[in-house]
Amino acid sequence: MIALFSSEYCCSVGATAGKNDELTITEALRDPLIAIVMRADGVTSEEFKRLLEAAARELKANLANSSSPPAGG
Repeated sequence: MIALFSSEYCCSVGATAGKNDELTITEALRDPLIAIVMRADGVTSEEFKRLLEAAARELKANLANSSSPPAGG
């Protein structure tokens, strides 16, 4: 199950975190390897957090839309 709430949005980044292979946004922001890449790319933690939260909101909306029955049907 994907957690899509507040700072616990999940984002797949190919690393192991707990019982599944997805990190929450909080975990991604604390990951030392991600921090090194962000620093090299000149990306702040706040910018990265906003990007991940926006992507999670879009994913949640897309999932909600795809599970809704078609209009008029």
